[in-house]
Amino acid sequence: MIKGETESNDSQVDKQDNRDKTLELTASGTELSADWKRAIALVWSGQAISLVTSGAAGWAVIWYLTVMTSSPMVLALASIAYFVPVALLGPLAGALVDRHNRKHIMIAADLGIAVVTVAMALVIIAGLINVPLMLVMLALRSVGTTFHQPAMQAAMPLMVPERHLVRIGSLDQGIMGLSNMAAPAIGVFFYETMGLQFAMFADAAGALVACVALVLTTIPDVHLTKARQTGILREMGDGLRAIRSCTGMGTFFVLVTLCVIAFMPMASFFPLMTYQHFGGDGYAAAIVEAVFSAGFVAGSGVLLVWGGGRRLVPLIVASVAACGAITAVCGLLPVDWYWGFVALSGLMAVTGAFFNSPLLTVIQKNIPPEQLGRVMAVFGALTSFAGPVGLVIGGPFAEAVGVPMLFIASGIGMVAVAVASLFFPQIHRLDKSSAAEKKLVRASTGAQDGSVGGDSITD
Repeated sequence: MIKGETESNDSQVDKQDNRDKTLELTASGTELSADWKRAIALVWSGQAISLVTSGAAGWAVIWYLTVMTSSPMVLALASIAYFVPVALLGPLAGALVDRHNRKHIMIAADLGIAVVTVAMALVIIAGLINVPLMLVMLALRSVGTTFHQPAMQAAMPLMVPERHLVRIGSLDQGIMGLSNMAAPAIGVFFYETMGLQFAMFADAAGALVACVALVLTTIPDVHLTKARQTGILREMGDGLRAIRSCTGMGTFFVLVTLCVIAFMPMASFFPLMTYQHFGGDGYAAAIVEAVFSAGFVAGSGVLLVWGGGRRLVPLIVASVAACGAITAVCGLLPVDWYWGFVALSGLMAVTGAFFNSPLLTVIQKNIPPEQLGRVMAVFGALTSFAGPVGLVIGGPFAEAVGVPMLFIASGIGMVAVAVASLFFPQIHRLDKSSAAEKKLVRASTGAQDGSVGGDSITD
């Protein structure tokens, strides 16, 4: 009897060892679902539709403000109205994302955006539209994005293996780029033919489609159990503590924030550059945006096939330097070089594609999944705070010396950030670790199955 029991136990151990050897983990160190590709396809199908309608509505609003005011300061205020809620509410959003089901938060955020967008449409129909009210509506709409974005970014590493994380990020970029190619033309078409209110209704419909796709998708739920919840205020600060505990991550965040300060004014004044400097109309501005998006898709496609390699930080630094150089050249173009501006915009976007996806992957690989919502919210708050800072500087600067000079200054600023990063070797250590490896280390030292650092996981 004892011998038989021993042989049976040995057989079970061997079977468990074989399962462990063949088990594939997500980037966060959790068990990978067998149908993870289907889940990604479903989620991003809904997101793609929502991105097109949202981009069209946003472009219609920006073009309305451009035509009605022709003011860099008004466009700066529109961007500030979008970024301030993210900066102020980001830490709270991150804490709530790590406390609750991330899929449910994304659905609630999309529904909130749909409600605000419908309200914007009704205000337009009632003839009450004006610039201050439009800025308020943009700020309210941004609140939904504040909760949706960190939830989405924290969910991705729970759904895909680490070896595909850059590729999935590139797919994300590619879908966004494709939607942005169509969105400006659609937005201008809505604005010119059917009115701004139609763009708002279309945006609300797209948000509802995204909600349906999320409802039909299973996303692993990783969140803080009630026993580990330390209070919402303390948990809001946990994101900063997690960043400080990861060697090089704090410096990385500072450099990215400086890059956003340099980049954001130029990015916000693209339509004004076309309208004022080159004398283009709405469709000319839409062509610039479409070519920029095409460049973004092309760069994302390269990353999707290539995967980015193992060393992502040097790739990020190089992309910042290249983007800065191209931006400065754009500011030097004469007024009859519109098509040169179009071409350089596409090239600028190619370099930007090698920044965004690797940047998020570096963070996702190094931060444990139970802390990722808070860390991504801190990241979103920092970059969103940096946006208004850059615009507060860039708006008056552009009013005083012109939009082309702003492009030159933004380009020089980005190149300076890239050069400065060479003096901080600790950020390159971020390429040498991952959250999945840290989870395996915790498991080998006695962590319980079915938990990540003591947090609840529910499929």
